[in-house]
Amino acid sequence: MGQLRKGAVTLALGIWLAWSGPAASEVMTGLTTGIVVPGQQDLVFKEYPSDGGRPLADPTTTNDVTESLGPLVGATITAWGDWPALRYFGVQLDPIYWVMSAKGANTPPAPHFTVHQQRTALYLSALGRLPLRPLLGRFSEEPGKDTFAYLGAGAGAVHSSVTHGASKWGVGDQLLGGVSIPLTGHVRLRLETRYLLARDVDTRPRDGPGWRVDTSGTHVRFTVDRHLDTRFHPVLLGVDWRF
Repeated sequence: MGQLRKGAVTLALGIWLAWSGPAASEVMTGLTTGIVVPGQQDLVFKEYPSDGGRPLADPTTTNDVTESLGPLVGATITAWGDWPALRYFGVQLDPIYWVMSAKGANTPPAPHFTVHQQRTALYLSALGRLPLRPLLGRFSEEPGKDTFAYLGAGAGAVHSSVTHGASKWGVGDQLLGGVSIPLTGHVRLRLETRYLLARDVDTRPRDGPGWRVDTSGTHVRFTVDRHLDTRFHPVLLGVDWRF
């Protein structure tokens, strides 16, 4: 059932973006950059033997973790409807990449090192928007002249890579919202914030002998997958080009 839903969403996106008729005549591409504020993380240190078996002792867990701010870059492809009712709704496909680091308190016998984390994601989101200017709640007759606020939610694939840890693919969720401001007839400025959820990164014996670290966050109740625990809160600035 899950694969069927994913296939249906992908097909709907392809039809929306490819159709040359009025259902999706407003298509925008954009670039995004900003700062990621990570949520609280836990670090779990495990020492694996050289033969690849189970950890040599009980894992060492620290909740006293200092996370760094990190950069985020990405791109967007957004399609808004053009029929009167559909102009308020759209879909967005956006690849993004962000990095950050975390360092736990000194907890012997675990080593005291900084854990660098990289994540690459591809999200598909459903959006809704509300015109703010020049008319609140109503679009102007000339396309590209409205300032509007928007909200959205989506899901996608996230690849996480952790130094002294593991690399893995998993699912991710996001909530996003912001304001889009016209600069010219075809260029818009986007001010945006997001709430990103990614999978915990757990190590296994195959990840190598010696000390390894798992990264995890606080459980989020509304997620479908109980492993979607690591949170990030980007504050973003984007520029969009309208076709």
